[in-house]
Amino acid sequence: MRDPKDQAAKEAKRDEERREEEPAQLAREQTRRETDLVREQAVQKDQAAKEAKRDEERREEEPAQLAREQARRQTDLAREQAIQKDQAAKEARRKEKRIEEESAQLAREQARRQTDLAREQAIQKDQAAKEAKRKEKRIEEEPAQLAREQARRQADLAREQAIAEDQEARRRKARNQPPE
Repeated sequence: MRDPKDQAAKEAKRDEERREEEPAQLAREQTRRETDLVREQAVQKDQAAKEAKRDEERREEEPAQLAREQARRQTDLAREQAIQKDQAAKEARRKEKRIEEESAQLAREQARRQTDLAREQAIQKDQAAKEAKRKEKRIEEEPAQLAREQARRQADLAREQAIAEDQEARRRKARNQPPE
């Protein structure tokens, strides 16, 4: 196995090497930290420069941007006004057309009513003419009808008289005959 003395010597040697190397290690770390810090500061400075440049460009661009936005708004407003004007014109044309159609519709209804009235009057006139013909025919046929009715009544009366006479004759005959 290993000797404890030998091991302690090795351990002491390592400690001493560490102590000797420690200042160099610390110097390297210090240098690295400083380099990192310088690098970080350079990055920050670069970012600040870029940000300043962007701000400057924004400030320079801002009037042009505002002008473009103003032009866009004016264009939008002009377009909207044109649309409204067009819609107003269309509405006016629709209104005119509706008025014309209403006039035409009223004229058609008036013509239809007049036609219906003329048809009704023609029907009434025709019915009146037919009624007049019927009355005339009745008046012409009335004497003949009266004569037929008179003849029928006389025939009925004569028949009734004949029946009555016949019954009377039978009654007399039945009276004159002795009972059997």
